[in-house]
Amino acid sequence: MLTPREEETYSIISDYLLHEGRSPLIAEIAEYLGIQSKGTVHRYVQSLIDAGLIERIPGRTRGLRLAQKPAEVLAPTVLPVLGTIAAGRLIEAVPDESEIDLMTMFTGPNRFALKVHGDSMIDAGILAEDWVVIEQSEVAKNGDIVVALVDGFDATLKRLRTNDDGSVTLIPENANYDPITIDAKRVMIQGVVVGQLRVY
Repeated sequence: MLTPREEETYSIISDYLLHEGRSPLIAEIAEYLGIQSKGTVHRYVQSLIDAGLIERIPGRTRGLRLAQKPAEVLAPTVLPVLGTIAAGRLIEAVPDESEIDLMTMFTGPNRFALKVHGDSMIDAGILAEDWVVIEQSEVAKNGDIVVALVDGFDATLKRLRTNDDGSVTLIPENANYDPITIDAKRVMIQGVVVGQLRVY
């Protein structure tokens, strides 16, 4: 993890590159930080290089550039869990010391996110403008909420039911929409919903 001063140094360098099209000098970084010591700035810069956030181009005076930023350094994905809270009958919210790691909860090598449009899944708690996290898979179990590709063209988010006659039913979670039953050969499963994100 970076110190607050190192984070500030990174922000100065990235903002300078964005607005000026070149990297700042050590003296300019020191001026922005409000310090006199160039040696201290050198240490901050070296820490950013060691963290893989920036790179130094040899032989150039303004030789700093941004590297690919590790998400765990700049955007922590672990949140503290402070207890439970009632959504129905009142209970006491008791703090504890555990954490949840959003990185392990939502991400993975075969996962991707889709933004939801429409209201066909609202009774499953999936609203328009929500993000769903999908585990890429060509198979799914009865009752899974899946991304289904119909006839190689139309993609839809529905609950899956497989039928004994070789058909599948794609079931909306909204009484205003009717289930669709079609030959299983017309449907390709693209993935299964494993998570959901909503920003208020």
